[in-house]
Amino acid sequence: MFELQMQVSEETLRDYDLLRDDCGLLELPDISLLEITGDDRKGWLQGQATNDLRKLEPGASSEFCLTSISGHLLSVCQAWAFEGSMLITCATESVGSVLRRFEQMVIMEDVYASEASQRLRLVSIQGPAATAKLSRVLALPNLDAGVAELEGASVFCMRSNRTGLGGWDLCLPANDSNAMDCLSHSFPRLGSEAFEAARIEAGIPVYGRDMSDRTMPPEMGPSFEARHISYSKGCYMGQEVLMRLHSRGHTNRSWMGVLADKPIAIGATVIHPNRADAGKVTSAACSPDFGYIGAAMVRREVAFDREAVEIEGHDGTTSAELRTMPLLKFD
Repeated sequence: MFELQMQVSEETLRDYDLLRDDCGLLELPDISLLEITGDDRKGWLQGQATNDLRKLEPGASSEFCLTSISGHLLSVCQAWAFEGSMLITCATESVGSVLRRFEQMVIMEDVYASEASQRLRLVSIQGPAATAKLSRVLALPNLDAGVAELEGASVFCMRSNRTGLGGWDLCLPANDSNAMDCLSHSFPRLGSEAFEAARIEAGIPVYGRDMSDRTMPPEMGPSFEARHISYSKGCYMGQEVLMRLHSRGHTNRSWMGVLADKPIAIGATVIHPNRADAGKVTSAACSPDFGYIGAAMVRREVAFDREAVEIEGHDGTTSAELRTMPLLKFD
């Protein structure tokens, strides 16, 4: 415990407490924003996304993946529907893949996709008190998406859960500082270390780190699969492969949580008595509640809850335990 306390700064402890008991403001430098317009936008996207978007009417939201014909991930997205448009967030690393999908697959449909980051600034208020405290500064929608006024500016409000206990993404006019100043005065800014610990606890993977274009969506575990994939909707690119995996009942790899005795490093090897190369650590953090934590992509034969493993890094080997994601569970 003494070692753990030495690893977590007072600032990180404060930020973590805000994410778990209150709320705070997060910048999202690795997340990009796209705007989708055109009368055929929902129907066209329904034919591309892994999830069923038929109920994505104004005010609603959905999470989904875009996959290649081989079923591998191109991007993980969240969409919010507004009157006349949709806003979609995805990892900045995957924006090129998303836009290429539109360029290649939109033929006669009335659909247009563009990056909105130049005109809209994306920030997030995360934590269990986010809704209550945001409601003091603007009129939040009752549904998942809506537009509100803040300091004379129109703000897109989008319900999101980036750290496990809920919150809202907000899109502000990039050239209007008044709305951002209001949020900065109303909510404490949260650092990246607390954010990283909270999102690992919540089992929220990052594209480009925990998953890539060599990953298939079901490999990210049951929680991710339930939120992002429908096995009863119509055709989309990659569906045949994903359906075969679903029918087989398992994947060759699984993304698992890790609880360790000592700090672990991204890229460290997961060692199991039955397999020396059982997997690789994809994320790592120090959690005030869980201790040294991480995430790892591991082979199917070791991917069991509470399975004992070792993590081998440059600084030696430490004992660890695999956990089914998310680490943060509710009774």
